[in-house]
Amino acid sequence: MSTDKGSLHEPMAEYIKKFLKEPPLLLKNFHYEDVLEYLQLGIEERFQADDVILNESEYVNSAYLVAEGKVAIWKDNIQLATLSEGNFLGEAFLFSKNSRMAKVTAEGDCVLLRYERYEALNFFRKKPEKLFNIFTKNIIEIQQRKISNMNIQLLNLKKRLLNDSNW
Repeated sequence: MSTDKGSLHEPMAEYIKKFLKEPPLLLKNFHYEDVLEYLQLGIEERFQADDVILNESEYVNSAYLVAEGKVAIWKDNIQLATLSEGNFLGEAFLFSKNSRMAKVTAEGDCVLLRYERYEALNFFRKKPEKLFNIFTKNIIEIQQRKISNMNIQLLNLKKRLLNDSNW
């Protein structure tokens, strides 16, 4: 893994340009300038295939935006999901001080932007309250989508078990 905070004199990363044209769900309904400023808060981290990005039971004080590539979510050696560009990991990092619930690994080379709780809270303290309300609504939508996806997986598993005559 490598980390880079970036410099104001470096050219803008391609993923930032892409996210400015089509913001990730986390930043939906933000003004262009707020999207750019929030993206620039992130610390770029690069991972290679099978690198562990997050370990289960780690203390939550940061979250990640998948900028390039894909990551896999694991629990008890079972892959629960794959997240790709624009997806957010640990979206409740501003509200929860719990431990991580799953392990996350890189599926091939990937770039993630890491957001620290303190830095993100400072970002919102300097903005109108409305922006934080939009951010919170976006987090709720992300979590609702994850719950919906888990419900579909659970339903499919139940169907398979009910159709299995050996069970």
